[in-house]
Amino acid sequence: MKNSFLLSVLSLLTFVSTAFANNPLEDKLPVSRYQFNGLSSYWFFGANVGANVFFGDHDKQYDFGKRIGPAFEIYGGRWFTDAFGGRLAVSGGRMKGLTQDESLSNGVEYDPSQWLKEQRFNYFNLRADVMFNWSNDISGFDANRIYTMIPYAGVGVTTSFDEPAVTRFSPHVGFLQTIRMSEKLDLNIDIRGNLLGDGFDREYGGRNFEGILTTAVGVNFKLGN
Repeated sequence: MKNSFLLSVLSLLTFVSTAFANNPLEDKLPVSRYQFNGLSSYWFFGANVGANVFFGDHDKQYDFGKRIGPAFEIYGGRWFTDAFGGRLAVSGGRMKGLTQDESLSNGVEYDPSQWLKEQRFNYFNLRADVMFNWSNDISGFDANRIYTMIPYAGVGVTTSFDEPAVTRFSPHVGFLQTIRMSEKLDLNIDIRGNLLGDGFDREYGGRNFEGILTTAVGVNFKLGN
């Protein structure tokens, strides 16, 4: 009887395994959007150029158009799943604003009645981003999607080149939009805000926090799986 029971169990297991192996519904099961899925897992790198605006102690008194300075960025990263990725980036540019502190002034008077002079200085930012592919999360992975929305957030450090040099911890949030140009190339539109502590412009007490708003365009190269 024991042998008959074992034979019956083996026969049942063989039947079940064969049924699953030949199940026509198996290929129709959905792939999780949070798992590797073909081209969703790849390395990428790119570069952007654009403009930034600094929010310092006296900058609101300056004409907005005169506050716009050049900005650049290079980066590299990887999409780990359809929805989540990460990248490291180096960015920088030139700040334009107003100051009552001679240390960063270019010597040009703006409003003598308030002791305001034009301010110019350069900065450098190193950061890490956590990226969320909103389009894939909403609609599922599509290697041929033309327009993609990618919000992101992260932390970094920002340092000024001009003496006296200042370094600040710099959390940030951003919104990246990509437009597919080819299988390996995207066009980028990137908007990001960096938060800095007081004193990055060498003046203290006017604001508890200072910041940088950057808008840039560029290209993104996909390296494949």
